[in-house]
Amino acid sequence: LEYSIDGGLIYPNLIVASTSAATLAYDWTIPDAIGTQVRVKISDVSDATVYDTSDANFAILGGFTISQPNGGDVWIVDSLQDIIWTTAGTVGNVKLEYSTNGGVGYPNLIAASVINTGTYPWTIPDSISTTVRVKVSDVNNSDAFDTSDANFKIRPGLTLTAPNGAEDWLYNTSHNITWTKTGTISTVKLEYSTDGGSTYPNVIATLVNATTGTPYPWTIPDNLSTTCKVKVTNEADSTVYDGSNGNFTIKGSLTLTSPNGAENWVVGDTQNITWTRQGSIANIKLEYSTNAGLTYPNLIVASTPGANLSYAWTIPDAITTVSYTHLTLPTKRI
Repeated sequence: LEYSIDGGLIYPNLIVASTSAATLAYDWTIPDAIGTQVRVKISDVSDATVYDTSDANFAILGGFTISQPNGGDVWIVDSLQDIIWTTAGTVGNVKLEYSTNGGVGYPNLIAASVINTGTYPWTIPDSISTTVRVKVSDVNNSDAFDTSDANFKIRPGLTLTAPNGAEDWLYNTSHNITWTKTGTISTVKLEYSTDGGSTYPNVIATLVNATTGTPYPWTIPDNLSTTCKVKVTNEADSTVYDGSNGNFTIKGSLTLTSPNGAENWVVGDTQNITWTRQGSIANIKLEYSTNAGLTYPNLIVASTPGANLSYAWTIPDAITTVSYTHLTLPTKRI
C-alpha cells in the first residue's frame, strides 16, 4: 500500500510494505500529509504490474478541536477573551469566525488569517446573543474546521459607580446614581436594598435610558438604614446587573429648637425641650452640657420617641450660664 499527494503522478509514500491480501482491509493512521490531491495505490508484492489506485483524488485535512468557548461561557462586550483550540496536522494559518444563530451560519469574521498558535485573544464585540458559537478553519481548506460544541452567550456589562459604599445620604436630599455600560442596553431598572443587598424590594425607577439616564437624580427616601445598596439592571436581561460594592447609609437629621441659646431656666421648673426631625427617627437621646458644649456627660433621657418633637424636662440643680442641650439617636450622635 502506497499513497500519492500529487494526484497519482507518483507514489513515493509507503503505507505498508506487505500485508495479507486476504483481509481485504487495512487500518491506516492518517499521516500529516495535508493536501487535496491524495490517492492510494494497492499492488501485488510479488508482481508490481498487478495494482489499482483511487479513481479520484481525496483530501487529508488538518483536524481542529475548540476547547474555549465550547458552550455555556458568558462573555461580556469589550472584555478580552482567549479562543483556544488544538490542531492535528501541520496547518500554518487559520481563519476565525463566529455565529450568533447557533451555528446555522458564520457570517461574522474575527480574523481572516492568523498564525496557528492554538490561541487567539478576542475583544468581544457588541453582538448580544445567547446562541453564539466560534469556528476555526484552515485558511487553505475551509473543509478543515471545528466549531463550539454548544452555544455560549455574549452579554452587555453594567458597572454601578455611585453610590458604591460608605456614603452618608440624608433623607429628602438629592444625590446622583451613576453607572457605566458596555454593549447595547436600552433601558435599566434602579432598585435599592436596606439589608446589605440580600433583597432589593424597593424600586427607584424603571425604563431609565441606559445611556442618557446617568447620572440619575434620586431624592433619598425615608427608609433609614446603615446597610443600603443600589442595584442597576438591564431590563432586557435581568442577569446583567451590578450593585454597590459596599453599604452606604440613609439617615435622618435632627434640629434642636429649644433651648437654643439665651434662655434662663430655673431649677425645679419644667420646660419643654423641642426639636424637628427629617426622616422617621424612632427614638432619640437627650443630654446636656455645663461646659459650653465641650462634653455632654449629663443624661436627660436615654430614649424618647422622636415623633413627639417635645420632652418635658424638670430643670436639675446644675446652675450655670453656659448650659447646652443636645439630642441624638440613642446609639450615635447626629
